[in-house]
Amino acid sequence: MTGPADAWRARLSINQATAETSGTEELLDACVAAGVPAVAPWRHKYVGGDVRRTRRALDGRGLRASSLCRGGFFTGTRSPAEARRDNRAAVEEAAELGAPVLVLVCGPVHDGRPVAAVDLIRAGIEDLLPFAADHDVVLAVEPFHPMFLAERSAIVTLDQAVDLVERIDHPHLGIAVDTYHVWWDPRLPQALERAAARTVSVHVADWLVPTPSVLTGRGLPGDGVADLAGIVGGLLRDGYEGSIEVEVLNEDVWATPVGALVGDIRTRMAGLLDGLEVVA
Repeated sequence: MTGPADAWRARLSINQATAETSGTEELLDACVAAGVPAVAPWRHKYVGGDVRRTRRALDGRGLRASSLCRGGFFTGTRSPAEARRDNRAAVEEAAELGAPVLVLVCGPVHDGRPVAAVDLIRAGIEDLLPFAADHDVVLAVEPFHPMFLAERSAIVTLDQAVDLVERIDHPHLGIAVDTYHVWWDPRLPQALERAAARTVSVHVADWLVPTPSVLTGRGLPGDGVADLAGIVGGLLRDGYEGSIEVEVLNEDVWATPVGALVGDIRTRMAGLLDGLEVVA
């Protein structure tokens, strides 16, 4: 069945990377003031460096954690044992926060061999999944833009993420769709259709022209060229029921007072999504 045209508002979340230079409690207060019901914390931004204090800060304001950023890096410079320890800690922290999803930045190409990197990523996820299931945390594979292949993730298309998740086929494994990373793909309509049933997290950012920085050059919704309404609206119509996180890494955005920023984001998302038919 379909829900009201503004049903997305109850799912709106601010990813903490959007307010990187603001204090965590500042961001939480801004969300309360703007009527935004959720935040996606980053592990390096816990209140006082303490995940339990962060949970209390959320609960005390009536907010929820939509996801936790981040786990992963199954390839790269860390040893497998280090990656395993850190990812298990991330799962425990997500459970402590009440975050249903742990977002995975899977790790870059290993020794210049993309196929080998994907094999290592799959093995790392398969090893972590029983632990995640025990804590009732869903792991979300986030495909990155191909420009991050050598730095952050060997999973660089949505189709590739779907292939990986389908191959493992576990109820505690899904996909995080980030508009900044997937908007360019000529196969995006078909890939979104494939991914819809397995999508557990959605991140929204625009693609600026020109792009000031590949890492910290994201745009606020409406400031760029990505078809955000088409991507997010399509997922909502196909039955996506999770949070919609706005994740904008941009130094100019970070310089904006956080109260004004969160209010602006809510207004922009209303312009983007109000009136779309969604599944309730």
